Amino acid sequence: MTKIARRRADWSHLRVFFAVAETGGFNAAARELRLNPSTVTRTIDELERQLNVSLFIRGPRGVTLTQSGVTAYQRVRTMQQTAEALELEVSNAESLPEGRVKLAAPDGLAGFFISPHMPAFLRANPGIDLVVDCGLWPDRPLEGEADLTLTFSEPAYADAVGITIAHVHYALFASREYLDLYGAPSDGVEVLSHPYVHHVAQTHQKEIWGEKAIAFQTLTKKRIETNSSAVVVQAVKNGVGIGALPTAIMAVEPSLVMLDVNPLPAAKLWLVHHRDVGQSARIRAVVDWLKSIFDPERAPWYRREFVHPRDFPLAAPAAPAAPAAERPERKPKSA
Repeated sequence: MTKIARRRADWSHLRVFFAVAETGGFNAAARELRLNPSTVTRTIDELERQLNVSLFIRGPRGVTLTQSGVTAYQRVRTMQQTAEALELEVSNAESLPEGRVKLAAPDGLAGFFISPHMPAFLRANPGIDLVVDCGLWPDRPLEGEADLTLTFSEPAYADAVGITIAHVHYALFASREYLDLYGAPSDGVEVLSHPYVHHVAQTHQKEIWGEKAIAFQTLTKKRIETNSSAVVVQAVKNGVGIGALPTAIMAVEPSLVMLDVNPLPAAKLWLVHHRDVGQSARIRAVVDWLKSIFDPERAPWYRREFVHPRDFPLAAPAAPAAPAAERPERKPKSA
């Protein structure tokens, strides 16, 4: 079957036609569109050739529309009005805090430190829907590119806008029940004799943890290895052993006990977005919300300097470890 080619008018040609019809002349349209008059003339000639009609009657005082030109003008004016309405609608949509925002964040941050604040944010912003991608199912990611990313790696691509939103300090933690059974290690050497809950990022992210901390992680007796911060928190909380956690965990899980050994390194938490989305009202609303969550004035555990959990506002103070004489003689299970 023979395929019939349809004549199609290029929208850029129609835009020039509309300008000529509105201004009444090629030169006036050229000034309006900031084009060379010869370009306008060639464009109209090409459009008439494509449509196989005459659109204008040329005269010494300008141009007038032919009957076909009047029909074309009415259609193109409708198209122009539709385009203007679309532009206004899209512009208004971006000026209002409405629409879908996709946030990429580690599961621990999203689950323990962001999720508790979601109800208040969504009540205050009923037009915003959140999509939170924690990267735990890499072959089936949530639909769409991330509008915002929380990451411990400094952004490296050219169009990225990144700010340090928090300093996340790490320390070693255990449950009260575990310490009652096995005693609290007094230094890093004693920690090595205890079962350890290990997050693999703590040996792979050398730029964050440093050689000394990575060497320590390598020597630990790993009873659990995982790529999920939520698994580390729950395992430590339920007495599996000792694990490295953000000191901020005490604000949401005050039953945990921070060990009296040297704190681990702090990591910068970056909030990153593409330069082009920064002006969107819905993106700005989520950015402001995340900044409030990690505000170091409200949450001192996110300050640049280390703040001990005992100084956290509203946090339950860590109880002292049981005296040695009262501890059971059981030894921690080896790896």
